[in-house]
Amino acid sequence: SKWMGEYIEAARSPAEQLKTYLAAIAEVDRQVGRLREALAELHLIENTILVFSSDNGPEDYNIGNASNAGLGSPGPLRGRKRSLYEGGIRVLFIAAWPGKIPAGRVDNETLMSGVDLMPTLAALTGIRCEAPAIDGEDLSSALRGESAVRKHPLHWEWFFEVVGNPDYFAPPLAVRDGRWKFYCDYAGKSVQLFDVTRDPSELTDLSAQHPDVINRLRTSALEWLKSLPPAPLRTAVANGADRMKLLDIRESRKEQ
Repeated sequence: SKWMGEYIEAARSPAEQLKTYLAAIAEVDRQVGRLREALAELHLIENTILVFSSDNGPEDYNIGNASNAGLGSPGPLRGRKRSLYEGGIRVLFIAAWPGKIPAGRVDNETLMSGVDLMPTLAALTGIRCEAPAIDGEDLSSALRGESAVRKHPLHWEWFFEVVGNPDYFAPPLAVRDGRWKFYCDYAGKSVQLFDVTRDPSELTDLSAQHPDVINRLRTSALEWLKSLPPAPLRTAVANGADRMKLLDIRESRKEQ
């Protein structure tokens, strides 16, 4: 892909770095295997839901202590850890529950986030989970092999800096609603719009062609923003602070 190709070309020593990265992956695979074997020996595997996922996309080797971990690949996706583009937030999700979750099924349609885990797992295990403050949705039907459509968009905010390729640095607010991925700043400007079902690499900005979608998702982003607790660094960015210098701002506050 364009993004991963450019990234690897700039790596310090990709062959050597990849050896350590692949060794770590092999060890994770071995330990997960040991866990599954232990559950089987204890006759618990039929009553255990195993979920394997991540909280973000692969690390960037531009982080000094992560040169080996930074060889993970987001495939064709734009961005890595710390980026709101798909390479920074779209991650694998593997769920296993013998006899309940269909084995070998691949679902490329359902939009699920970490906030959905509690209501989804509660539904799978027959636990009532109806507290009004829960942000996530019950998407257990997707894990049972059926269709699942979100009722509400997913939202993200990232007001810190992003390392590496400047093209990974998205505006601070993002919304995913169906096929659309929308970005804007705190004033609702600097908008970007991608059809990530057709353009997962986020190469073609469609904001000029779909003003109706832009207006709808901008309203959604700014309304969601109002629900967030105050953050001094967000205020600094909204007032014009350089996001690439927020690390300096944080460090200076620590010293004070």
